[in-house]
Amino acid sequence: MSNVKFNYFLKNNPNNKRELPIVMTIVMSGERTQMFTGLWTVKSKWNQKYSKVIGTDPDSKSINDTLLSFISRGRRVVNELVVSGKPFNPNTVKDKLKNGFSKNLKTIESYDLFLERMERKIPSKYTRSTYVKYLNTKLRVEEFIKHYTKRNDIFLYELDSEFMENFDLWLRDKYKVAHNTVYKTYQRFTRFIRLEVSNGNLDRYPFPNYSIKMIQKQGHYLSFEDIEKLENLVVDLPRLYHVKHLFLFSVYTGLAYADMNKLSKKDLYTDDEGMMWIKTYRQKSKSRVSVPLISNAVKSLQILTNGDFQIQKGKLLPMKSNVRLNYEIKQICSMSRIKDYEKVTWHSARRSTSSIMMKVGIPLQILQKVLSHKSLSTSLMYYTHVEDSHVKEGMKLLDEKLNQRVEIPKDGPINLNTLQNLLKNSLN
Repeated sequence: MSNVKFNYFLKNNPNNKRELPIVMTIVMSGERTQMFTGLWTVKSKWNQKYSKVIGTDPDSKSINDTLLSFISRGRRVVNELVVSGKPFNPNTVKDKLKNGFSKNLKTIESYDLFLERMERKIPSKYTRSTYVKYLNTKLRVEEFIKHYTKRNDIFLYELDSEFMENFDLWLRDKYKVAHNTVYKTYQRFTRFIRLEVSNGNLDRYPFPNYSIKMIQKQGHYLSFEDIEKLENLVVDLPRLYHVKHLFLFSVYTGLAYADMNKLSKKDLYTDDEGMMWIKTYRQKSKSRVSVPLISNAVKSLQILTNGDFQIQKGKLLPMKSNVRLNYEIKQICSMSRIKDYEKVTWHSARRSTSSIMMKVGIPLQILQKVLSHKSLSTSLMYYTHVEDSHVKEGMKLLDEKLNQRVEIPKDGPINLNTLQNLLKNSLN
């Protein structure tokens, strides 16, 4: 502690009363930093040698007492840092002087503050639906704390792996939720927890012995043949005709409901060759969307914007609520004699984009661009519904190429290098 020194000086930055601010310097092992004390005095009353204000009047005495208390607090901070065993420097001391050490905050109390900060960042950083998900997580945690501890709240430092294990079991038992729902609840809760750790309100991550991973599931999609059935379906009822072409537009563009819902006329762009594009940003990931419209998409767009359906002012498409669309698309798929029509949701359209792209052999990298995925691995998940018929066709093609162009010598054994060269040449 003896190598940390505190001192004061006047900074040459006078206010309208010609007073100068008193600044504390913190010096340690050749490093130094400064901290404003919030105190001011005139230059003529400052004694630089003793770092104090000259005079015995009440104002001067108050300033000097405050300066002494700052140094006393600084020494206590240094002592606590030494005891903690963690490395520190003058900036660490300054931070603890200004903000204090980790506070004994309660879990729900802290979560409420976290939600307040999140709500202030709507819509610049978060959507209202994201905020609601975090709010629901907080309500679940709050309910469990009352059940588990018989208290309204617990301190952050009381959280441990056993708490999380029991929370997991309670969610599954009380609400009969699926594994991935538990994972998403854990993910949202621990995002808040990790923020508290980074803010210094928790010394360490409290759940080191608990782990859970999301189970990757195959989302529902329509095959190329199913999409053809939808295209060929004759629909006389205007509301279903409307929904049919909204769904097909989503299939042919890869746009999710939220992104279709926010499309405006300025997002529709025509290039120099006359090709129409959708250019916008995804609501979920903020990634760039840049999709050229194929003729099928243009056809659906023309039907949707010909004046038969009401479009909100400034919007591109005549959208309905997601709940309504999910209900009506099942009706249409049933009319189309599509197998498992009851499993079709609006998001099935975006997942089905890969069906039409695979049918014509579009590379995975193009699918990634169309779906505006930041990661190729995410796009790969959309390609996992390769049907047996596609696998069969691919392997038959491989067999055909190998047998047509690879001639195995009949006069004696063939070594591995020779076989590799023959296969390489056959595929070039």
